[in-house]
Amino acid sequence: MWALRSGGLSNHEVLRSATLYGAEAIGYDQDLGSLEPGKLADLLVLNKDPLENIRNTNTIRYVMKNGEMWEGDTLNQVWPQQKPLPELWWWKEKP
Repeated sequence: MWALRSGGLSNHEVLRSATLYGAEAIGYDQDLGSLEPGKLADLLVLNKDPLENIRNTNTIRYVMKNGEMWEGDTLNQVWPQQKPLPELWWWKEKP
């Protein structure tokens, strides 16, 4: 997205390119790409407004996927139940 902004698109156009226009390009705009009743939605909650600065897209507070929400910095699940990110095998394995 930052490259699209560097290429001259407005922040609004960049966000639409990453969401609705992408869904339109693959023929799924009736199901994906915007927040509307009846559509599927995985989404991010950001700490800062990407319309002010597109680089604010890296200020992820929460991630929602398949109806579950996680903290952006820890990936601990916070909804519908709270639970920590399980340990992954590569955290303990030596190279």
